[in-house]
Amino acid sequence: MSDVYRDDTVHPDTIRVFEIAYARMGVGFVRRAMLFCQFALALLFAIVGTMLARLFVPGLTLRDVAVLIALGFTIFLVDGFLAFRTIAPRLRVIEDWARTRDPIIAVQVWQVGAQIPLAPLQWDRLLFVAVLNLGWIGMLGWLQSIPILTLVLFIPGTLLTRLYWMGMRAMLSEQMLRPVLADLSTAAGDQRIPVRVRIPLTQRMFVVTLAIAVVAGTVVAGIVGPHTVASLAIAVGVSIAVAVSIAGVLVLLLTRSVTEPVRDLRAAADRVGRGDLDTWVPVTATDDLGVLAQSFNTMISGLRERDRIRAAFGTYLDPVIADLILTSGNEALALGQEVEITALFLDVRGFTGYSEHRPASEVVAMLNDLFGIVVPIIGKHGGHVDKFVGDGLLAVFGAPQPHRDHADRALAAALEIARTLAARPDEPQVGIGLNSGPVVAGNIGGAGRFDFTVIGDTVNVAARVESATRLTGDAILLSEQTLQRLDNTDVAIFAARPTIPLRGKTDAVALYAASAVAESTSDSG
Repeated sequence: MSDVYRDDTVHPDTIRVFEIAYARMGVGFVRRAMLFCQFALALLFAIVGTMLARLFVPGLTLRDVAVLIALGFTIFLVDGFLAFRTIAPRLRVIEDWARTRDPIIAVQVWQVGAQIPLAPLQWDRLLFVAVLNLGWIGMLGWLQSIPILTLVLFIPGTLLTRLYWMGMRAMLSEQMLRPVLADLSTAAGDQRIPVRVRIPLTQRMFVVTLAIAVVAGTVVAGIVGPHTVASLAIAVGVSIAVAVSIAGVLVLLLTRSVTEPVRDLRAAADRVGRGDLDTWVPVTATDDLGVLAQSFNTMISGLRERDRIRAAFGTYLDPVIADLILTSGNEALALGQEVEITALFLDVRGFTGYSEHRPASEVVAMLNDLFGIVVPIIGKHGGHVDKFVGDGLLAVFGAPQPHRDHADRALAAALEIARTLAARPDEPQVGIGLNSGPVVAGNIGGAGRFDFTVIGDTVNVAARVESATRLTGDAILLSEQTLQRLDNTDVAIFAARPTIPLRGKTDAVALYAASAVAESTSDSG
């Protein structure tokens, strides 16, 4: 079970009883609690309904009261049984999910659970129970020899009791299901839960206020009135009129004070979901809704700050590294690991002679323009720039984000770089070397300053391969290690070049020049 229900920070004063019980006993508690609720409410309303009737029919004996309570209890139990038979299949769906906690179906199960409180409100069942209520009224008339026309006046009272019963049962069901729905929504994660408003808040508050006003008016009339059946009908009618005309205005104002801030909050949340972090929620109340609006604005400020930090990181760090640090923390990079990558070295040809005859500002501007073209191409193909080395750079494909086709990605980036620079005569020409193999990747540094980098012979060989482009005159050279790892060799024409020796190694490195297919065809023509 999710530990969210055990967290005291969720409810500072107390953790709700239903949440504790669900955390300890799971969905089985909800089933047992709903069964108990049906039984307890049936007994409660049978007693209350009969005692309310006794206020207007004072001639009821204890035996009559016992008969009416037993009959009322039976009617409410029948209604409760029919209601539970409706919700039981839905509870079984939740119980089946709880065994696997499959996040894929969590949204569908949430929708099933959200329907439980209002599921018993079906017209055929309401009509059936209404007929049973007429039987209760008939029993009352038989016990007290009340004329049929007079008994009709009892219908509003029994209807009131029935509506109160259904409303309380639905609201208690909602409270019991809160931890279940919270658990399901947590399991659903980023999946969108399609919430459909079945009974708006305005209607809920109006019905509750109306019920309270009518019950209060009826009880008062039964205590201080003439204790007649006619006074019951008058009390119910007057209470409804007062509730609709006077209390209705207050309910409207109260609901608007709740729904309007909620509507503002929902609109702001939708804008944030679309990426607008410049939105804010007006704080228009001094109650809990005002605190909620202010908390939402504080959250947006945090998101803006996070976005600003991400942008600042992206200026000095590769965006892939910045995102990894922001989402997973620096610990994600702290531990070194051996991975297989393709290293891409790029160097500007003739840079030394170029820089000797031009001012520093022009040299820096040229390099920034060049890297402004090269870096996005590398990122487009899933690589990241490990470091800038003077007039060159080292790019890595396969770390920190693993890619099975790292060699294909590196070659595609190299071909696009060469093709893009060749189409711009004013841009300097470059040499590119590719090599693939295992490296150690992780944070390297100390004293609080670290860089994510890759180290190993694979990187050193890539630098030597790039250096060989000055001898062969090719724009792109790749080692045999990279060529062997290519899944698709149709994107380029490969031509063998002389091998190059490596310091400290007996085996020379086999080299291949790579050029785009269209480019090679054009050259040969």
